[in-house]
Amino acid sequence: MGQLMVGAVRRNITPPIGAWMAGYAGRDHGAEGVHDELFVRALFLGDGETCTALLTRDLCDTENHEFDLLATMFEDRMDLARDRLFVANTHTHSGPTTNYEDDSRNRDYVENLAAVCVGAVEEARSLARPATVAWARRPVQCGVNRRERREDGTIVLGVNPDGPVDRAADVLAFHDAQSGEPLATVFRHGVHGVVMGPDNYHLSGDAPGAAEAFVEANLPGVAGFLAGCSGNINAHPRLSFHHVAMLGRRLGGAVVQGSTETDEPRADVTLVSLRHEFGLPVEPLPPADEAKAALEDAEAKLAAFEAGEPVEGLNEWHARRALRHAQARMDAIESGEDVSARPTFVQVLALGDIALFGWPGEVFYEIGQQVIERSPFAVTLDVTHVNGSIGYVPVASAYAEGGYEISARVHHQGLGIVPEAEKVIVAETLRALARAREMVG
Repeated sequence: MGQLMVGAVRRNITPPIGAWMAGYAGRDHGAEGVHDELFVRALFLGDGETCTALLTRDLCDTENHEFDLLATMFEDRMDLARDRLFVANTHTHSGPTTNYEDDSRNRDYVENLAAVCVGAVEEARSLARPATVAWARRPVQCGVNRRERREDGTIVLGVNPDGPVDRAADVLAFHDAQSGEPLATVFRHGVHGVVMGPDNYHLSGDAPGAAEAFVEANLPGVAGFLAGCSGNINAHPRLSFHHVAMLGRRLGGAVVQGSTETDEPRADVTLVSLRHEFGLPVEPLPPADEAKAALEDAEAKLAAFEAGEPVEGLNEWHARRALRHAQARMDAIESGEDVSARPTFVQVLALGDIALFGWPGEVFYEIGQQVIERSPFAVTLDVTHVNGSIGYVPVASAYAEGGYEISARVHHQGLGIVPEAEKVIVAETLRALARAREMVG
C-alpha cells in the first residue's frame, strides 16, 4: 500500500475529414464534417511500486491489431507492459475506424493515434501528484433495452421498455491530495453510443462525448466515460444531435451531482493491474462437405455483389463476413487444429477496494451484473470495449430467441460462441477479481 499518484491530460484525436467511420456496415463513404471534436483522456496511476495507464477514448473500439501497436509503443517508450494498460472506448458510432491491417483505410491515422495516446500518458506521468480517489453512484437512465419482440416472435433492434437496462452511473473522483481540487472524473454507464444512426457522416463523440464535455464544463480536470455492459442497450431517444446534447446533459448532470456525494476519499491504496486469459466455448466444426458448400455459397453471393446484383437480406459487409467465416471453417477443417474455444481475456484494474474489470466484447447487461453481485471488492465497475474487440457476448437465453446480437456474437475460425459462454465469462472474471483481491491484501 502506498500513496496514490495521479496525472491526467486530455488530447484531441479527431481524424481528418474523409476518414472512414466505425459502427455501421451500411456507410459507403468517409466523414463529411465534424460535429464535435474527439478526445482521449489519459490517466497515469501509481502507488510507489506499481504504475498503470487508464485511457478513455471517444472511439468505437480498439481493434486487435491496433492494440498490438499500442502495446508495443507503450512497452518501448514507457516500459509499460500490455497487462498494465486499460484502454477503454466510449463506443461512439460516429468516430473513425481503427483497423490496423495492411489494407486499412485509416492506417495512417491509427499510427498517429497510437503516438498521441502514448504521448498523453507520458505527459500525465510528468504531472502525477499525490491524490485521492472516491466513489459515488447516482440514478440515471440514458438507454433502453433494444431487443424488441415483434408479433411474429422475431427479435429486432428496437425498443423493449420491459427489458433489463442500466439505471445508474458510477463516478470515480480523483482529487489532489493537498488542495482537494478535482484532477479527473471517470464515470461509467451502460449505454450504446448510437444516438446518431448510419445516415450520419459527421464525426461526434455522441452522447458519451456530450456527457464528458458537460462534466468538464462544470468541474476542473478531465472527464472520461467508461461504457458499461450494454450489448443489449441502445441510447434512447435517438437519431438527432438534439438527443445527443440532451442525453449528454442528463448523464453529465448525474455525474456532477455524484461528484459531490462520494464516499470517503482513499489516499493510500494498493494498485493492481492484471490480464486474465481464458477461452469462450464455440460450436463444433461442421462436416467437410457442409463447410465446402457454405464456402461456395458465400463466394457466389459476394461475386453477385461485386457484379452489382442485389442479394436479398444481405449487404456487401455481411457478405464479406460470411465469406470470412466460411473460409475460416474450411481452413480449420483442413489444418486439423483445435478450435473449440475462442481465446479472450479480462483486464482488471484495482485501486484498493475499488475494481474495474474490462472486457473486449459487447457484453449483455445481465452478465456484468452477475459479476458485480459476486465480486470480492467493495466497489466493482463493469467496462466494455477494453484492449480489443471480439463481438457480442449474449446471455444464454438469447440464443434461442435470435436477433442481431446472436448473428454478430463472438466467432472463432468462423464458429460462433455457444450459450455456455455466459457461465464461462462470469466464472473466469470472478477468478481474475479474486486474484486481484488477494494481491491488494
